[in-house]
Amino acid sequence: MSLSLKKSSTEPHTDFSIKNKKLHVFIAGIGAVGGTLTKLIKGLDHQQFEVNIIGVCNSKFTKWHPDIDYITNGKKLKEGEPTDWNSIPDELVDRNEGNLIFVDATGSEVVAHQYQHLLNHGVHIATPSKRANTFGQDYFDHLIKANNSGKAQYRYETAVGAGLPVISTIKTLLNSGDEITEISGVASGTMTFLFTQLQNGIPFSEAVRKAKEGGYSEPDPRDDLSGEDVARKFLILARTCGYTFERNQIRVDTLVPEKLISYSIEDFLEHLPDYDSHWKSRNAQALVNNRKLRYVGKFTPEGIAVGVEEVKGDSPLANLKGTDNLLQIYTKRYSESPIVVQGPGAGRDVTAAGVLGDIIDIGGFIKEN
Repeated sequence: MSLSLKKSSTEPHTDFSIKNKKLHVFIAGIGAVGGTLTKLIKGLDHQQFEVNIIGVCNSKFTKWHPDIDYITNGKKLKEGEPTDWNSIPDELVDRNEGNLIFVDATGSEVVAHQYQHLLNHGVHIATPSKRANTFGQDYFDHLIKANNSGKAQYRYETAVGAGLPVISTIKTLLNSGDEITEISGVASGTMTFLFTQLQNGIPFSEAVRKAKEGGYSEPDPRDDLSGEDVARKFLILARTCGYTFERNQIRVDTLVPEKLISYSIEDFLEHLPDYDSHWKSRNAQALVNNRKLRYVGKFTPEGIAVGVEEVKGDSPLANLKGTDNLLQIYTKRYSESPIVVQGPGAGRDVTAAGVLGDIIDIGGFIKEN
């Protein structure tokens, strides 16, 4: 006997589907990550959630109920209300019906300072920005307290490792009663990209330009080259593990020439070729020693340090390619052989996808209206 799974066109249709839960999203910053996120949301076909973008903004304009087709076509926002961070938070609170998620893709300190107010008033947050979590320890504690209180959910998975499950892995370990004793490895896809480009004979300055144009670096590449980006990531990791650290406790090895610190971004990139010979020589010396340059970080309860190291040629860190990250997590239970999280740690696509994952995750905690 054959069994057909085709439904007869004359058979009455019974709809057993569950009505999708609506999630409203406001995206601050619609550049590389924010712009890609709008495309992902537009193309999303989720069985549980309907995600609606109710507003977007850039540094100049704010648009409520924007034309999503216009935004997803990569066109810059050139009209709307003036962007005013004295009024936007209150506007978000007023529009919130319990299902509003604020996405901060700006990297702005001004925007990051709004988080506590938003969370305390029930606006959920998903962000790839590292700013808020690396202010004073007290501010971070307030954000986590607000999340744990159930008033609003706060997600920052993509602040470390882009779309890689680093933060969620740590939280799972802690929730099971484990204790993190060390996290080490490469936490910058940008730095992996730069040093693998060097290995391939590309001048350092050209590699930096390629990283910026490809969306692998911060808008100002010096945020990566200074070590600040990696320092912030390890500070976030340490705090997420339950340890108290301030930024000034981290030892950081900077790659930014002192003379170029105060230059504009354009002038910095223009003068960076003056230092290509230094990096060519340093890379050649590492290769002679059968080693490769990597920008490595390490956290233990005793301290945090980040900087350039010559790693052994046969080590997992030496074999990283593209924008890969590799983080080793040691715990009381995983003391001999660590948990390893590896994969692309930079790029607009994987970061935007990670933010969307956080949005959907938050959706699971939002009660039906």
